[in-house]
Amino acid sequence: MRHIVNWQEIWGPYFSGGALPPLRLRRGLTLHHTANDGPVPLVFEVFADRCYRGHFKGIENGVIVDIGANIGAFTLDYASSSNKAHIHAYEPNPPTNKTLRYNIDSNGLTERVTVYDEAVGRECALFQLWTNVPSLIATGYGSIPPASEAISINVPMIDLNEVVRRAGGSIDLLKVDAEGAEVDILEGATLITLDSIKNIVLEYHDYLCPDALIRCKKVLTTAGFYCREKHDKRNNKIGLLNASRATH
Repeated sequence: MRHIVNWQEIWGPYFSGGALPPLRLRRGLTLHHTANDGPVPLVFEVFADRCYRGHFKGIENGVIVDIGANIGAFTLDYASSSNKAHIHAYEPNPPTNKTLRYNIDSNGLTERVTVYDEAVGRECALFQLWTNVPSLIATGYGSIPPASEAISINVPMIDLNEVVRRAGGSIDLLKVDAEGAEVDILEGATLITLDSIKNIVLEYHDYLCPDALIRCKKVLTTAGFYCREKHDKRNNKIGLLNASRATH
């Protein structure tokens, strides 16, 4: 109710499993989606719970990179908050990327956001992605498909070194929610690449990539970051890892 204008249209079908209309936020944004997306959890996490902005409040300009942009909740949040920040948004799942682009266009943020249809991982290559599933669980990791209806496709993949190069050699905030790719992304980066990033917030998935949290922290602390972690209260195999170069 505090964040969605048309909340009365949302709650009934949301709890009954019906079709949801676009979510119109009180901030003036509209979050469009398809039947395979999870717009309500995204609004709760990004706008209500402020799971990203709550940790990095002062980053309103410079270059921000969104790896695993999904339908664009994080990108819309940051792009609409300042006319100085430019965001590079990466989303490899073709139907999700289409919705991401529509959300950016329909909210008048095209000039502020550059969208890429690539995965980000350990190297520049092709990546096998499970699609035809809810967009929040589309992944290329794990020992089994994320759902029985999942279809495997090949998508282009680049590494974090190329991401930084495209961003002009420096990133003020890197957000990663790539469903198991977080370890490959960090371990595939050079120290020079990591030194060019000021702040990082990533979601780790120990159930998709064994010891993801430990391995991510090892890379980041070696690169000079101070790390803080926050476990999901419902599942200790998932959570947020925040890393910054501020002295503590």
